[in-house]
Amino acid sequence: MTESDSNDVQIYACPSPDDCPFTGTADELLEHVNSEHSGEYRQDNWPDTPAGRAGRPVVEPDDEDDVDDQRGDPDG
Repeated sequence: MTESDSNDVQIYACPSPDDCPFTGTADELLEHVNSEHSGEYRQDNWPDTPAGRAGRPVVEPDDEDDVDDQRGDPDG
């Protein structure tokens, strides 16, 4: 690590799935999430980051649940 590297500041984007434009340091992000998005972490789609999305199970549409199933048996 060079001397200039020690002064680099990490900037993070807001992980909210609502397309929040906020970016800031770790401390600023913590304050932002706690004030602007408090409780959102309970949502299934939180955090909306590559790591967060990779950690969630993939939900695929069920091809067998089509419109015909919702109408009932026409012969019954």
